[in-house]
Order: sequence, then C-alpha cells, then structure tokens
Amino acid sequence: MLKSKINHYVNITNESINKYLIVMVSNVKDLTNRFHDYSDTSVISEYYSITQYEQISLAIKNIGFELKSYFDENDFIKDFENGLLRDNYPKRIIVLNSAQKGTGQGRKSLIPAFCSLHNILYSNSNAYVTSFVRNKFHWNSFLARGDHKVCKNWLYDYRIGWLFDQSPKDDTTIICKLNSESSSIGLSQKNIFTFSNEKESFIHDLSKKFKQRVIVQEFIEGREIEVPVISLPNKAFSFDPVGISVANKKDLEKTILDYDIRGNNKFDFYDFKNEDKELSEEIKVYVEKVANDLEIFGYGRIDFRVRDNNQFYITDIATNPHITQSMSFYYAFKQLGFSYQDVLSTLFGLIIETNRE
Repeated sequence: MLKSKINHYVNITNESINKYLIVMVSNVKDLTNRFHDYSDTSVISEYYSITQYEQISLAIKNIGFELKSYFDENDFIKDFENGLLRDNYPKRIIVLNSAQKGTGQGRKSLIPAFCSLHNILYSNSNAYVTSFVRNKFHWNSFLARGDHKVCKNWLYDYRIGWLFDQSPKDDTTIICKLNSESSSIGLSQKNIFTFSNEKESFIHDLSKKFKQRVIVQEFIEGREIEVPVISLPNKAFSFDPVGISVANKKDLEKTILDYDIRGNNKFDFYDFKNEDKELSEEIKVYVEKVANDLEIFGYGRIDFRVRDNNQFYITDIATNPHITQSMSFYYAFKQLGFSYQDVLSTLFGLIIETNRE
C-alpha cells in the first residue's frame, strides 16, 4: 500500500513539473543572518548546513522543477508582497518550508500562516497544528485525553512554579525538556535524574535560562525509534519504525539524543522491524492514528521510547521533520527501494493532489 502511494505521488509530480515553481524558504548556516539566539545550545542546530541545502536544491532541479530559494523569511514575504513572485512567475507556487529563525515561540508557523493568507501551497501542516504540536505539554495533554501512550508529564515555569500545583513524586526518574523547542536544544544527559525537592533548582534554572516553560516527563529507559508518516486530511500512511543506535548500542538505556549526539550525528539507524516485526506493525497502526488525531499534513514523524517489555511511549512529534539525506525520512524511503528525489517528489505530489480544484 505505501509503495503504491509513493509511486502514485511521484507520477503526479512528474506530470505537473511545468505547472509549478518550487520556492524553498529555509534557514541555512552561514547564509541566514540577523537572528536572535540562545547563549548555549544554539538554534543553528535546526538550520540546514550549506551541503544539506545543496543536496535538497539539486534534487528539486533534477526532478525538473524551477527553483527559487530564500534564506530568510522576511525576504520571501517582501518579494511576494511587492509582486516579484506573483508577477514574474505565472506558475503556481509551492513553498518548501523549513524556516524558523530566532527563538520566539510559534516561529515555525509564520510561513504556513502567510501562505494560507495568500492561497499559496506549502509543505507543512497548517499554522495552528504546527504551533500546537510544537508545544509538548499541549499535545501530550490532548493525546492523553484519548488514552494514547504518552509519558506522565508535568509543566514548570520559573515565574510561577508548577502549573496546576502538580509535580513529580520523589524518586521518579524524569527528563526535563524545553517545552517549545526541538533539535535537542537545551538538552543534555544532565537533564535526566531522579526527582527530589533539591533537584527542583535544576528545572527552575533551565526554565529561567531559556525564558520558557519546561516539560518534565517520566523517563523511559530502553530503545528509541523514529517513525516517519505521510499524512493526508483523511488518511495517514506510516513507514516501518527506524531504530536509533548510539555507539553500536540498540538498547540506549539512559542515553538520549542530546544536543551533542544529535547535532554531531553521533548516532545510526537500523531496521527496527527486523528486531520485532509484530511490535513494528502495532506501532505503525498506532502512528497513523496519532497523525490523524493531530491533523498533521504532509510529512510528520512520531518518536518513541520502547521498554524491554515492549511497552512504547511517545516522546516527541515533528510536523516538519528534516528530510535531509542523513535523517530517518530518507532512510525509510531507501528501505523501500526509493531514491532521495522520490522523497521530494512524493511530498510535492501529495500537495498537488490534495489542492487540486
């Protein structure tokens, strides 16, 4: 089913190349300037490297599309508003968006919101879903209402303390994450510890340092997997789970993909289905339900930790996961025999089909 869907969308793209202009709006290291940053664990970890940008842009051109690139959201918005894109490009625009400059909450929703306002096709979930899923406590609370497999969690704000006057019990093993960040910003192995009143100062300092709330989750020891998903308005299609190994270890125990490990690619992928086919199929069905419930559109990714007894829990969700050649999306496509160009052709094809009038 999934392979036939991919072939279907690739064919749609091949039939539509001359009708669309791809506008790539992305933040790229050394090319994107004038942005606010944290003093520690820079937001640059979310940006493409120049090599990654070149890989994506070359693949788009090899598919056959005309491409125009912007490395700053403001430049794209100005060119559209002053008529440069509208007047000089009669083809319909599809925005491939990975922009999220700065540190402000909701920053990933700027381009989707602008595109929706002007009826421009774009690659993300809509602005609301993008911001909602960016807030870890919000999506955890939403999914918990539906009895989904989420970790116990609590929320801390350095200005007011524990939200709802609820905090972990002593001796609970926890992990502390910035509530509205991704790419392991603010995350190190020190963020995992056994909770006590004395340890609350670490959570307070983390919240104050990054000037945002901290979600405190029950920590799950074991294996870690990422599950890419293609999500349409009425149906989601999950890939096989992609296992994460660190230093050749598949059972990560208490190791996490912190800022150093993730940012410096100190991890590898493996085919999780080969470890446990039955569990893999169960997780795929579950991922499709999560994507549908959250109304994710386009490409999404659901991350899990899996205990030794095969209990699995959602740890993170991405509505706009990296689709570079070093990430799990391309790995999942390769496992099915597809090329890197197919990763992009599939995304463009589903956007085109979904928005046909």
